[in-house]
Amino acid sequence: MIHPWRGICLMLLAATFVLAAVPPATAAPRIRAAQVSYLPCRNYPEVAAEFARMRRMGLDTVIFRVFQRPGDRYYPFVQPQGESGVYFSTEAAPVVADVLGSITTLAHAAGLKVFAWMTTLSTPLIEGDAWCGRRYDPASGRIVPCEALDPFRPEVRQRMATLFEDLARYDIDGVLLQDDLVLRQTEGFSSAALGVCLRDTGRMLSPAQLFPETRKDADGKVRVSRLGETFYDWARWKNRSLLRLAAEVRAAARQVRPGLPFALNLPYEVLTAPRNGLAWFSQDFSVALGADFEYLAIMAYHRQMAAEKSVSVEDAISEIGTLAVSGVRGTRDPARLLLKLQTRDFVSSRDVDADELRDLMYNVERAGPVSLAFFPYRDSLQIMSEKVVPNRIEEE
Repeated sequence: MIHPWRGICLMLLAATFVLAAVPPATAAPRIRAAQVSYLPCRNYPEVAAEFARMRRMGLDTVIFRVFQRPGDRYYPFVQPQGESGVYFSTEAAPVVADVLGSITTLAHAAGLKVFAWMTTLSTPLIEGDAWCGRRYDPASGRIVPCEALDPFRPEVRQRMATLFEDLARYDIDGVLLQDDLVLRQTEGFSSAALGVCLRDTGRMLSPAQLFPETRKDADGKVRVSRLGETFYDWARWKNRSLLRLAAEVRAAARQVRPGLPFALNLPYEVLTAPRNGLAWFSQDFSVALGADFEYLAIMAYHRQMAAEKSVSVEDAISEIGTLAVSGVRGTRDPARLLLKLQTRDFVSSRDVDADELRDLMYNVERAGPVSLAFFPYRDSLQIMSEKVVPNRIEEE
């Protein structure tokens, strides 16, 4: 009997050789990625060794975090020049350390593509809270500041465009937009947002129209209990506005690097519960399909899903499989669907074991040859030990 992790490694290596031998027939080449939020490397030689290990696993892409927010762990191989900012040279945001050039050189030498994983509305800027949006607070009935930047403010949009233009000056192979390109249920009430909404829709909407009823839960928090008739029209407008911002930053990057691939991060709800995805995050998978992204990256985190939906891990894995089938049906191109698979429990901080990850892989593979990203990579090192992705053919 082949050890499950040996089968995992053999499968991904075989898939890599097949993909190398047969030119992809789709616009989005299938990728196998490590999404890196942290690397336990003290210097660049250790980074090079880590990239070589990724390649030996059969991975072909590293999705590298190029931003630093307060509370994020610093890469041990850098000497940070500030608490937050970005890891590339720009005058549009604080620079923690200019390391992206070295990272791309080392990754390419190891045979890996590099996708820069970059924030939008949570990008640390010098202006701090001055450019943040506004939300409705059900408890007080007032409009209060958000933590996220205001996507309707012209200064924010211009700053984002400049950042992505500077990012594209590096020898990267693609960009993954962070999952902060969202407007939550009660967000979107800045004066700039209301003005743009009036211009676009002819409506001046108020919280009273959108959230006619609230309730106090057992935990004492006041929440919206009923949505108004115009809420989903407003949510769809917010979705279109977010995609316009995404198109702007993509266009800015492609002025420097024409054809640079982009991946849009989306929550799993856009496929499992589309109305919730639209209501909670102002994101819509069906609309994103027409937004010309090379990849739609679904945060298919099975452990997170199990906790949030109060279901078993087994049921969550099955639902991820169904999600994959639905996503492929929409894209009509399995490679364009980038499923981000959870390698560590975010609550317990325990690694997902080999059998569980194998079962997850078996379920998503039924949808076809989808693209995959394993997150977080630091923990997957402990799990995989140079053995990734189960090979159904080899095992059987």
